[in-house]
Amino acid sequence: MSIAYYDGQFVERDTIRINPADFGFARGIALFELARVYGGKPFYLLEHLQRLERGAKMLNIPLLTLPELADLTRQVIARNAYPHSAVKFYLTVGECERPSGSSYNACEGFTPHLMIFEDEVTPKHPEAPYGLDLYKSGQRLKTVPYDRELPMLKTTNYLTGFYAARQVAGADYDDILFTHRDGYITEATRSNFFCVIDDVLVTPQRGMLLGITRHVLLEIAAELGIKTIERDLFPADLARATEAFTTGSIAELVPARSIDDNILTTIMDGKIFTALRQAFSAKIQA
Repeated sequence: MSIAYYDGQFVERDTIRINPADFGFARGIALFELARVYGGKPFYLLEHLQRLERGAKMLNIPLLTLPELADLTRQVIARNAYPHSAVKFYLTVGECERPSGSSYNACEGFTPHLMIFEDEVTPKHPEAPYGLDLYKSGQRLKTVPYDRELPMLKTTNYLTGFYAARQVAGADYDDILFTHRDGYITEATRSNFFCVIDDVLVTPQRGMLLGITRHVLLEIAAELGIKTIERDLFPADLARATEAFTTGSIAELVPARSIDDNILTTIMDGKIFTALRQAFSAKIQA
């Protein structure tokens, strides 16, 4: 039995019912957030909640205060008492009240819904959530053109990533690396992208969601004195990359082995990747 918070009450997660008239369900107008929990302690919770709050303000969806959200989150975590987990937030715009026309603005108002629940996470290995095999061999990435809509928002819409992954299914690729119409790399389907060129850590500067794990890695790089540049990064630049990896809340740091069949010279044992991975692990355990 998993306990969740839903619209003012703590309930069994399986008892939650969503109204099919909710525009979060019917139109995909919903925000999403996911924060890792290690040993009962949420990791960078404030940053996740701040991103949710920014999205709610942009879409004009009422939301509880950050202290209220943090308190509810900790109550959900305490009630479930999982050793390690991921806490998830869903904020939907809700049902349109008394529509008087075809425009979304024709609604007199909306009834938003907030859900906070938790999934237990059992890493396959302490240093490799998805297992050591992937970390030793590295991901095989395939570039695919796609311009993300509203990249500043973390929403429930993963349709393009799902579609792109289906297109390369069975083609010996592990994930997609999206490129903007102007050619620069933005992100992977559920993670941010980093590479090392001439001993400099490089990551895209625009067109992608600003991930929290990405934020943590940039902090760590600064602490370690690793030279870092946020700039437009093109597929042709990757011919000079000696290391590459993706970052995300669940996967943490995952090295890449190849991009569009171009093999990188180092994988998991790259010196910058190794330094960042060790420092990230230490921050989790702090």
